[in-house]
Amino acid sequence: MYMLQATDIYKKFGHLEVLLGVSLQVKPGEVIAIIGPSGSGKSTFLRCLNRLETIDSGTIEIAGEIMAQNGSDGRAVYSDEKTITRLRRRMGMVFQDFNLFPHKTVLENLMLAPVQVKQVPPHEAEKTAQNLLAKVGLSQKANNFPFELSGGQQQRVAIARALALDPDIMCFDEPTSALDPELTGEVLRVMRDLALEHMTMIVVTHEIGFAREVANRVIFMDEGLIVEQGTAEDVLLNPQQERTKSFLSTVLMAR
Repeated sequence: MYMLQATDIYKKFGHLEVLLGVSLQVKPGEVIAIIGPSGSGKSTFLRCLNRLETIDSGTIEIAGEIMAQNGSDGRAVYSDEKTITRLRRRMGMVFQDFNLFPHKTVLENLMLAPVQVKQVPPHEAEKTAQNLLAKVGLSQKANNFPFELSGGQQQRVAIARALALDPDIMCFDEPTSALDPELTGEVLRVMRDLALEHMTMIVVTHEIGFAREVANRVIFMDEGLIVEQGTAEDVLLNPQQERTKSFLSTVLMAR
């Protein structure tokens, strides 16, 4: 069974067509890197998988359960809210701008969702939070507030917070785009560790080196379509499509 299956996803904002029939199947433990130019639909696609955006048509299944599928009129119909809520909990989401609660400590940020969403007892949630902070190398920052942390530390807290709900899939939307190179390395190390633990991951990223090193599969998107996909070696070192070659040459020249 696939951990996630998205089929023929279409999405537009007004008259702007952003996704033009995107399909993706993700196996348990697989790490998928999605690359492509700005405006290609990468982040929108990721947000659609977690219903942060609704799709116009197509099918989304999480571990065999339907989140959305086409109705008789060919437009997407979502499952009931109870099902949607349960399926969304199976997906952790990490954004480029951290989205931490500024008025809560690091520890409180991690405990909030398990206690309020899953009704985990506070003492149990705290123990899990402390373990996750140790995992991302931030045990000593438990009682700090987000503004007291560097960008890289805030993003590592955001990853730990997403892990606190024990998701089956971790989604990352350009998690290092707001960070300088040194802080980027801190975050990518945590993500590499997750990959080594066989966490299922979908990562929208501009970090070509990370994609080459960690991803089982690389997907290149442009203008709302998947142009090319395959192993990291195939797509990044031996691309077949001219658009992929052009994008990679531009990205690598800029480094």
